[in-house]
Amino acid sequence: TAALEERVPLRGLRRRIAEHMRHSIDTAAHFTFVAECDMTEIAAHRAAHAARARANGVRLTFLPYVIRALTQSLREFPWLNASLDDAACEIVIKRAIHVGIATHTSEGLTVPVVRDADRLTLLGLAREIERLAAAARDGKLKLDELQGGTITVTSTGAKGGVLATLILHHPQVAILGVHEIKRRPAVVGDQIVIRELGNLSLSLDHRVVDGAVGADFLYDVIGRLE
Repeated sequence: TAALEERVPLRGLRRRIAEHMRHSIDTAAHFTFVAECDMTEIAAHRAAHAARARANGVRLTFLPYVIRALTQSLREFPWLNASLDDAACEIVIKRAIHVGIATHTSEGLTVPVVRDADRLTLLGLAREIERLAAAARDGKLKLDELQGGTITVTSTGAKGGVLATLILHHPQVAILGVHEIKRRPAVVGDQIVIRELGNLSLSLDHRVVDGAVGADFLYDVIGRLE
């Protein structure tokens, strides 16, 4: 008789992911805030500059735009670029902005880090995101490319989705999710028009970031994108 179940050992990267996620949930006080973002102007800019990006060997996606806006907003809201030192009872605010990019691979989830993301141009960000994603998929990431992140961004755009309750990449206190951006009806003035709309999900550690601060931060990012 064929077995009705299969047992797969939890080991390697899958086990490390499981342990890390469990530790994050057990430690941080998670909450998620979601808001809609009108990406129409970004979509137009992306379409206008896609050919120049390709000529430079870069595929221009929405993600570099989001990270660029994110890094600018972090200057106004530094407590989201931080960690909590539980042992010392201190909030550690990071001056450098190193953005982790949650990347799916055949082995599981990895989070390579775009270092000093606030210093990169739009094409520079696009190039570095693409390089790190390729290295992650090929299993060629160096150890220092996986360490030192201060905040994380994850994109579910290719899979669709409306929102997500994201798990923090502990000990970071913020993770931003970028969801599917597509043409939808929107009210502008007194007219119903077609706009490029998508949701952004922001999960935070409520021990460090209050809800009002998190909402103000997300709307600041959205304002820069719009």
